[in-house]
Amino acid sequence: MTLLTLHAVRLLGFADTDAVAARFSQDPGLVESTLIDAGRTGLVTRSTFAGASGWLLSSAGRAENERLLAQELDQYAARSLVLEVHDDFGEFNDGVVSACGSLQLGVPKNPEATDVLIGALAAWRPLEARLARALPRFEGYSDRLLRALKESARDASWLTGTDRDSFHRVWFEIHEDLIATLGIQRAQS
Repeated sequence: MTLLTLHAVRLLGFADTDAVAARFSQDPGLVESTLIDAGRTGLVTRSTFAGASGWLLSSAGRAENERLLAQELDQYAARSLVLEVHDDFGEFNDGVVSACGSLQLGVPKNPEATDVLIGALAAWRPLEARLARALPRFEGYSDRLLRALKESARDASWLTGTDRDSFHRVWFEIHEDLIATLGIQRAQS
């Protein structure tokens, strides 16, 4: 329970209890209790920003999350698998970042960028399937990416919007999940 709760806070960045619980389909009451306990030990803090209240991971919480993720990798002997998937993900990550960047710069109906995103989803699906067999918490990203692509046909903000589960936001979360799981830092560009 602690691993998934702390990891949900890390992946979401700033989220209320219901969002943290929903991220891994956990019971909101148990998640709230876990978050309160984690707050008492300094792993998370509760904050209010722009009228919204939510949870943030502290430095100690980030370290504990990484310790629990490393323990999970060892328990399921999945480190080499996650490393392979991370390497494969890196092969098409730059294209997604570039496509999302062009869309954010105001080219809303950019078919080349959309094609890159569709290709990235197609490339990600088998990687997710491999990961989910070993670590079920990775399941569901493909469905979220597909939903974002479908919704973008009527509203382009589903490609890069920050106020919804957009393609870019989900893609960023996949990347964060992979690097957090491996205990590595995000590459700076």
